[in-house]
Amino acid sequence: MFAEELLVFLLNKRSGHLLHMPDRTLHYALAGAVLMDLALEERIDTDLERLWVVDSTPVGEDLLDLALALIAKDAGSHDAAHWIECLAVTEIAGQIREAAITRLIERGIMERDAGGFLSVTRLVRRAQRYPTVDGLAGREVEARIMRILFTDDIPDPRDAMLIALVDACGIFERVLTLEERAEVADRIDLLRRLDLIGRTVGETIRCLGALEPEGAPESGSIILDGEECAQVLARQPMVPGGLPILGHGLSLATDPMAFLTKQYLTHGPVFRVRVPGNNITVLAGPEANIFMQRQGRLYLRSYKAMGPLVRHLGAHRAILNMDGDEHFRLRKVMNKSFSPKVIFTHLDTTCDVAAEELATWPEGKPLAVLPALRRIFIEQTSQVCTGTSALEWVDDLTYYIETIITCFARRSPQWKLRSRRMRRARASATRLAEVVLNAHDPELRAGTTPDMIDDLIELHRADPQFLPQNELRATTLAPFLAGLHTTTASAAFMLYQVLRHPEIYAAMQREADALFAGEGLTPAKLRKMDVTHRALMETLRLYPVGGVLLRDVVNTFELAGHTIPFGELVMVPVTVPHFCEEYFPDPLRFDIDRYLPERNEHRQKGVYAPFGIGTHRCIGARFTDVQVALTCATLLRRADLALHPPNFKLKPKYAPVLTPGKAFKITVAPRH
Repeated sequence: MFAEELLVFLLNKRSGHLLHMPDRTLHYALAGAVLMDLALEERIDTDLERLWVVDSTPVGEDLLDLALALIAKDAGSHDAAHWIECLAVTEIAGQIREAAITRLIERGIMERDAGGFLSVTRLVRRAQRYPTVDGLAGREVEARIMRILFTDDIPDPRDAMLIALVDACGIFERVLTLEERAEVADRIDLLRRLDLIGRTVGETIRCLGALEPEGAPESGSIILDGEECAQVLARQPMVPGGLPILGHGLSLATDPMAFLTKQYLTHGPVFRVRVPGNNITVLAGPEANIFMQRQGRLYLRSYKAMGPLVRHLGAHRAILNMDGDEHFRLRKVMNKSFSPKVIFTHLDTTCDVAAEELATWPEGKPLAVLPALRRIFIEQTSQVCTGTSALEWVDDLTYYIETIITCFARRSPQWKLRSRRMRRARASATRLAEVVLNAHDPELRAGTTPDMIDDLIELHRADPQFLPQNELRATTLAPFLAGLHTTTASAAFMLYQVLRHPEIYAAMQREADALFAGEGLTPAKLRKMDVTHRALMETLRLYPVGGVLLRDVVNTFELAGHTIPFGELVMVPVTVPHFCEEYFPDPLRFDIDRYLPERNEHRQKGVYAPFGIGTHRCIGARFTDVQVALTCATLLRRADLALHPPNFKLKPKYAPVLTPGKAFKITVAPRH
């Protein structure tokens, strides 16, 4: 299908993203691709005046047949522009895009990781050839088209049509330099006229205005000067009130999601807040989330905003503050170890760690949940992702990371980073990283299945400039950080809510019994734990551990009628929609039925983002889902848990990330 070749052509092979273009342009291109396919299948014909059906027999491709049926049943006489407009609506164009991506993945041409990043497979990237299709092997589409443009080779009709489509959508302007475009301009003009359907579709797309700019700033300048920036910022709503010097800092520190949700409902997707020493633009709501998902990588960067946190970890660059190609490169290496497949191969290890820790919990005595779960999740993640034990370092590692985060968020004085306790904790964390790395000496790992640390060491050896030793050491700690905060807090909040809802607790316990019954643990049985899964989803909605992102604007853009100038620091609270009545009725109520098929409240665009959104979406999201579900099942099958005291009411704290705190306690009794 033309849509498949178009997407391969648009794919940035290093970053994993499709080449950016306005949605309307891409939708017109995909609609034109469908019409070209129908023309090649001899189902339609067209001239500059009219498009008509030659043969209404289905092709056997769902999306082509859908378009063919729409054209065939229409009794009117319409030109190609009419049908491109019909097929370019978001719903249909989105289906075309996803169907094309799915086919490319099934054919081994593309792959998509857990974070949604696309890339060509290693086989295609190295061989520059598609897998065999219909007995023929084709060169990678970009190389094929470029060869036609820069040589005198005569293209076949299909390639001529694709060149016409790519040219009409302005794609050559994005993939060729000015010099290259000048060199091949006459050649492109000649080739796009070779085929009638290609010429018709191409000229139609141009007439429809597919190349109009999207979201251009009000100023005609490429760079806004200081006065222009001040003017556009002054037009953004400023949240009233606040305290002298502190501004809105206290509200943001005590309950940021409640405060930011209220301001979003009052002011809309763009508003400004005052914090000590600065005013910050906030981008909130589904509008901001959709923008982040689709275009954030072009306009926002994390390097400066997250840089201090990474430097406290002893590095200059890490997954948290990388952007663009280098972020994708490191993320791709780490992704394999944070996929559900990895934990599925370590089900017994995961359960054994939970069971061994449970055996140390005192019976009938109050137990602080957060530190108890932290030991479980750090050890599970350490054994599964690095093959080593981390229990010896849990306390120091906890202090080390918590101190760094609180100082980064200016919730603790900076001198804590230089305290004796912190120096000891930093040395302990460094020692842990060294133990893990030394245990992965290639000579010691012969014959073993490579894990994330093996892959990171290989990346360091292949390109020490990209991943030098200090950043290799900091990156090695990534699995421990995930277990320390995100996973532990989510599991603790989930246990609290489940213990407050006996009917959910009983249903989850039944699922736990079924999971371990018969042949025992299997991935298929884990996937059937419906109540557990929905309980976790609702926990992540109600208690989003990482709900606020900080980013720097590197290119001026518009959102909801407001210009956001480059150089601004923006706050993006991606989980604000979690607390909006419009999307989640009675949003403060714990209701796991929100995720039943008949409701599917989380399926609304841009409203559910517990693991963040866009290029920096949490790399371990799906890993966490499986890990928490399996751990809770292990605990509930072996023990009866109860709140202590029975009427305990949890008061979540931001310290500065959301946590249930040490006041949340349970009692444990063996289950018979």
